Amino acid sequence: MKNLIFEKPSLSPLPQRVGWAFFTALFWIIWVYLWMPLITLITWALGLHAYTGFFESNEFFQMHQMGHLAILYTAVVCVMGSSLLLWARIEFLRFHNVNRRSIPVPVKVEELAKYASLPEETLRGWTNARRVVVHHDNHGHVIVQNDEQPGI
Repeated sequence: MKNLIFEKPSLSPLPQRVGWAFFTALFWIIWVYLWMPLITLITWALGLHAYTGFFESNEFFQMHQMGHLAILYTAVVCVMGSSLLLWARIEFLRFHNVNRRSIPVPVKVEELAKYASLPEETLRGWTNARRVVVHHDNHGHVIVQNDEQPGI
């Protein structure tokens, strides 16, 4: 079996690869930006020793409020992360064994003639023609001009 182009990204055109790389980087930046409160909290906690004077000069009430704020931030980040993990798990269970790629069913000449309101013989003649020019009306239907076969 031939490998799909998705398994060989090097086969896709350069502008498409650059576009995918750009959007991937953009959404990673947005993802990191959404996690900035947690990242800020962690870096603040790791650099805690630099702010010892701040803790000595503030009252216990302000420290208590900051603790509640840290708990609130942690809860929000945990809820956001859990919802994303839950969504990813649901999508995995939904699509992990599903092959949505299938060969399209060929359209029969009879069905196409009925849809285009043209004789079947005309359409059969077009299937072997090297060049066919067809004109359409405003609704996309084929226009037959002067009761002739158009474009053959």
